[in-house]
Amino acid sequence: MSLSLGTLPIGHALEGMSPRACPEVWVIDATALLFRAYYGMPARLSPAGEHVGAVLGLGHLLRGLLRRAPERVVLVYDAGRFTFRNRIDPRYKANRGEPPPDLAPQFELARQFGAAAGFVALSVPDFEADDLMATLARSAAAAGLRTRLFSVDKDLCQLVRDEAPGVVLEDPRTQATCDAAGVLQRMGVRPSQVVDYLALVGDTSDNVPGVPGVGPKAAQALIAAFGDLDALYDSLGRVAALPLRGAKGLAAKLEAGREAAFLARALVRLHDAVPLGALDLHAHTRWGGPRDDADEFFAALGSPGALRGLRSIASQPRA
Repeated sequence: MSLSLGTLPIGHALEGMSPRACPEVWVIDATALLFRAYYGMPARLSPAGEHVGAVLGLGHLLRGLLRRAPERVVLVYDAGRFTFRNRIDPRYKANRGEPPPDLAPQFELARQFGAAAGFVALSVPDFEADDLMATLARSAAAAGLRTRLFSVDKDLCQLVRDEAPGVVLEDPRTQATCDAAGVLQRMGVRPSQVVDYLALVGDTSDNVPGVPGVGPKAAQALIAAFGDLDALYDSLGRVAALPLRGAKGLAAKLEAGREAAFLARALVRLHDAVPLGALDLHAHTRWGGPRDDADEFFAALGSPGALRGLRSIASQPRA
C-alpha cells in the first residue's frame, strides 16, 4: 500500500507558520553513512569472525547525530544495486564497481542494526534510498511535519522547500544545512529547476551523461531564460540570441542531445510515491531507543557498549 497524499500542496497544512516552528522528522541515508564508516573507520570482526566494522561505524555516526535529541527519526537504505532506473537505461550507475567483499555482507546487517536500535528502518526493492527520502518528505508535508534530510547527494536538492512545513538538507558530517537559497548558491538554479538542470549537465557519479557540450554555466543560463526543459526545447530557435558565449552553436548541441536530455531527466527525477505501507509519521517515527530484545543482536556484533550508548541517549529528553 502506498501513502496517499492527495493533492495537498506543500505547506498548506501549516500555512503562515515559520518552517522552524513546525515539528520535524529526521530522514537519514543510512547506506551513505555505512559507506562513510567503511572507508573512514577501522575494520572490526564480530566474535564469530564476521566483518562488522562498517556497521559499528554506522552506529557511531548515528549516536553523534542522536545526541541532538531529535524526536522523530527514519533510516532509509538502498535495497540493492539495480532499480527501476536500470530498466530505463542499463548504463545507469554502470560505472560503479562491486562493493568490497568485506562490505557486501554488512548491507543487510546494517538494516538489521537499524531495526534492533529501534528506528523505522526502510528499504524497498527497485528503489533507491533517495526515492524513499522523496516519498517521506512528501508524506511529512501532508502530515504537517518539517523534514530534515541527512545527505550530501545533490539530487536531493530538488526536494528542498522553504514553504512551511519545509524541507531542508543537512550534511551529516559538518551539520551545514541547505535551504532554497543554499540550493541556488550550490547549483545555480532553484530547487524546482534542479531536475531540468541535471538533465542538461548530467551526473557523472551516476553515469548520466546529459547533453554533450552543455556545461553548468550554459545550463544555468538556459534554465534562467526558459524556466524548464520543456520550454527550452519548445523554443530552441531563441537560444542563438541569448547573451551567452557560444549561443549560436548551442541550439545545435541541444537538438543533437534532445533524447539524452529527456532520458537524463527521467533518471535524475526522484520517485516520491514509493509504497511504504501504513506508515504514520507522527506515531511510528518517534524514537524511543533500542528494542527490548536488542541485547542478543548487539552481543553478536561484539559491541554491547554501542547498545548502552543508544539507550543512554534515548533516556534523555527529546526535542
